[in-house]
Amino acid sequence: MDTRFLSSLVAVVEEGSLAAAARREGVTASAVAQRIAALQADVGVDLLRRAGRVMQPTAECRRLLPKMRDILRSEADMRGELRGASLTGRLRLGAVSTAMGDYAGHILRHLQQAAPEVALHLVPGTSDALYGAMEHGQIDAAILVEPPFAVPKSYVFREIARQPIGLLQAKSHSAAASPYLVYSRDAWGGAQCWQVLCAEVPAPEILAELDALELIAQMVEEGTGQAVLPRWEGLSRFRGLRFTPFNGEVRRLGVILHQRDAESALTRLLMGALLPGG
Repeated sequence: MDTRFLSSLVAVVEEGSLAAAARREGVTASAVAQRIAALQADVGVDLLRRAGRVMQPTAECRRLLPKMRDILRSEADMRGELRGASLTGRLRLGAVSTAMGDYAGHILRHLQQAAPEVALHLVPGTSDALYGAMEHGQIDAAILVEPPFAVPKSYVFREIARQPIGLLQAKSHSAAASPYLVYSRDAWGGAQCWQVLCAEVPAPEILAELDALELIAQMVEEGTGQAVLPRWEGLSRFRGLRFTPFNGEVRRLGVILHQRDAESALTRLLMGALLPGG
């Protein structure tokens, strides 16, 4: 029995449709349908049924789901152990946009020098989306903002930077009464920046809200407004900005890993590329 077929079936059950499962699995919807058809032929029972636009598991499928998940979990554990034992294979690394700009080049150079046989696959996304990708086994690790909840014991969060949060203004424009460009409050880091802003300004005038820190910085530099943001390394490229930190306020950035990979050779190499002196 091909475990890829089991993975596709579980994806359909959890996502509710062939199309959504295909996006999660990184294949076409027809490929997912073919895998499930082959799996049903192999076990001799129907595993899915359509209810309107949603695909639902049959009673037989629901009964087998726990065992299927156990098989997939065991395979993932084995792959993690094999990947951690040698510096070969593929590393699927997610990163928020600012971390991608700050760290991607250094990670690539570090891997090329220390582990040329490791293929790095970089996946951009928001912290929330990358955490979900970790849960679904779509990436191996992610550089993201510290989760605003307790991380399950199956994961570990390792801090790599504490970025001061402060007021961002254009040097060449008077910003005393300028409206605010708000880092999206739906983002983990944005929610923290919003709390800081509200503590400093009781009723801030919002010009726009977006989850794109580089674009916010660009618009502030152009004199469009002001913003409360974390100071990531790439912010220094904007020479026309003035950053005033708020005392003690920081955004914690780190790497989230599966506990099974926490002490692997590949993880040690990755952390060596991310931490000072690495």
